[in-house]
Amino acid sequence: MSIALRFAGTLRCILAGTLVLMLSARSEGIPDKIVVLTFDDSIKSHYSVVAPLLKQYGFGATFFVTEGFEFKTDKDNYMTWEEIASLHRDGFEIGNHTRDHMGVSEKSLGQLTEQVEAINARCREYGIPRPTSFAYPGNAIADAALEKLKELGFVFARRGGTPEYPYEEGRGFAYEPGLDHPLLIPSAGDARPHWELNNFTRAAEQAKFGRIAVLQFHGVPDRAHAWVHTPRKKFEAYLKWLDENEYTVIALRDLVKYVNPDIGPNNPQEVIEDRKHSVAQGTARQNFRPLSGGTEQSYWLRNMIVDHQFDRWEVRAATGLPLSTIERAMKRSSNSLRKSTKDSGGIKIRPYPGGRHPRIGFLDGAMRPQRETKFSVFAPWSNGGYAVVDVPEAIWNGSGQTRELLYLAHTHVPTMWDRQEIRLEPLEWTRKGETGLTVRRELPNKVTFGAKVQLDESLVRMELWIKNGAREILTGLNVQNCVMLKELRGFTLQDNRNKVFRKPYAASHDESGRRWIITAWNMCERPWANPNCPCLHADPRFPDCPPGEERRIRGIVSFYEGENIQAELDRLDSVW
Repeated sequence: MSIALRFAGTLRCILAGTLVLMLSARSEGIPDKIVVLTFDDSIKSHYSVVAPLLKQYGFGATFFVTEGFEFKTDKDNYMTWEEIASLHRDGFEIGNHTRDHMGVSEKSLGQLTEQVEAINARCREYGIPRPTSFAYPGNAIADAALEKLKELGFVFARRGGTPEYPYEEGRGFAYEPGLDHPLLIPSAGDARPHWELNNFTRAAEQAKFGRIAVLQFHGVPDRAHAWVHTPRKKFEAYLKWLDENEYTVIALRDLVKYVNPDIGPNNPQEVIEDRKHSVAQGTARQNFRPLSGGTEQSYWLRNMIVDHQFDRWEVRAATGLPLSTIERAMKRSSNSLRKSTKDSGGIKIRPYPGGRHPRIGFLDGAMRPQRETKFSVFAPWSNGGYAVVDVPEAIWNGSGQTRELLYLAHTHVPTMWDRQEIRLEPLEWTRKGETGLTVRRELPNKVTFGAKVQLDESLVRMELWIKNGAREILTGLNVQNCVMLKELRGFTLQDNRNKVFRKPYAASHDESGRRWIITAWNMCERPWANPNCPCLHADPRFPDCPPGEERRIRGIVSFYEGENIQAELDRLDSVW
């Protein structure tokens, strides 16, 4: 029996009112092989052909209905509302595609409420729940529509594969939760008459490493829209392939089992532009690092599973290894991994393994984060979780029009090397037992920088250095060092009300107000925080560095439990 068939019984009980319950139950990692099937335009074959085939396999789907085209007069090519209601009773989702199949644009935005509510009213008339999923007619999108769609009660909205790919190609990208806006979910594929099985599998196989493939179909067949017609035999082959390869096939609403629809990017267009750039450059978008064998593999498995409490899907997202390989490796290492995953108390540091984004929000400000400059510092109290420290997150050089990024630990703003189309090879921390980490990078201009992290009994000491092997003086060497609080238990308030800034310190307390994390750097220019992440900064600046010379700055991460944070900062002044 396929995974999808076993899922079918659960599918039929999923309604819009269960969103909160499902959100609370979802796991941290997103499994591979999750596909969402969607069908647009109220085509007759949705009822007569598609639904019976889906039911044979126990697959879920969303049918986006509209009364546009010749819906009211051409019942050879379009469903009746009775047939649409029958799809709902069979457990499928009915989504909203506007009354008149109206393209969404800045110009048409004023009509969107009327267009949506007209379909909602028809659903209510036929006993169909108010739709919580929307599909953009003609795949036309507008950022200004996102707030309006949210006001109208939509949880998810599907777009096409444009503008990353031309419309006529029918290609697209899988949905990346947290990075893609939940009301602007891309189609991984938009079926075309010329599609063969390889076109379909290319789209579906994107459903891995924390991504979900949302597929767009029209009629099977579609006599009214020949350019998006799918022959029945080809569609049957697609479903058979999904079943044989054990894909979980769901409706768009069911994404709430796996993702939080309240999390999205601040600027959705930056995500789209980043993808367009990767298409133009022909670059891969994967962000994992394979494990080597032997003791190194054992170390990273313990790091991920025991220290960071990753599940198998997060290990896969961090390593890129097949799930079967990961499970065999975990089984071989079971003796060393049997100890309790609960923290025993006391500060500890570990290289951050990737595979789980260290931010809650503003993920579009840290696309494909590199793990080489990140380490985790675990709180000293039992089961306190950990903060992820980027040291450095960014190094700037110059000022005014000449200011450029020497280094950035993720994709967001182009560095000077990106502009020259020079790729920096990934690095790893060098481990010094259980208490020390070092990293060193030489840049193409012969400027070298590095970091050292050392665990003392009561705090973590950090050191950054830069050596100028170039011919010009380095000036304006501003540094960003980010302490991300997502996994530090009780510190996830996305607000600055729980933070204190006293140069050179930035500090945040937990929900109780008694537990604190503190960071500081000498040569601090600006203590601040980004509440969306949430994170802390005490960003320093290197002194100007002439050719042949070296500069160093030092920082700390510390924890405090008590009510007098100012006294603790005074104490740190004397210690540090």
